[in-house]
Amino acid sequence: MSCPTSFLYARAYAHATEDVEKVVRAVRSVVEARFTATTARGHHGNVIIIIEARLEDCEALEALKSIISRLDDVEFTLMLSGIEEGRLYVKFDKQQAFLGVLRVAHGDDVVYLEVRTRSLVVRDVREFLVSLREALKT
Repeated sequence: MSCPTSFLYARAYAHATEDVEKVVRAVRSVVEARFTATTARGHHGNVIIIIEARLEDCEALEALKSIISRLDDVEFTLMLSGIEEGRLYVKFDKQQAFLGVLRVAHGDDVVYLEVRTRSLVVRDVREFLVSLREALKT
């Protein structure tokens, strides 16, 4: 049987004024995975390093479980507000993630996370996430 998640994608930007290793540490605090780093240029020609990770199937599910288990009730509820069209989109504060704390954020200095579920397995993403959280509490 296939996993209810199809993939999990994480991304953060390390701007020229930031320590890339610290940004990687922040992203790893959200999801432990193998990352790629791509160099890009900003609007004004400044160097930006894009840190990305992609997990599929059951690896994505395990990472999602890890994230959910580390959220308090308030942060979990805030995370649920990021559900759109069968997908979960959430941003975590990059500085807090560096410290090992997951806090939902709405700005630009974040670790971005997208989780897609399999529509044939998961009909209601909110219900799936809530039941997953309940199962992790036991």
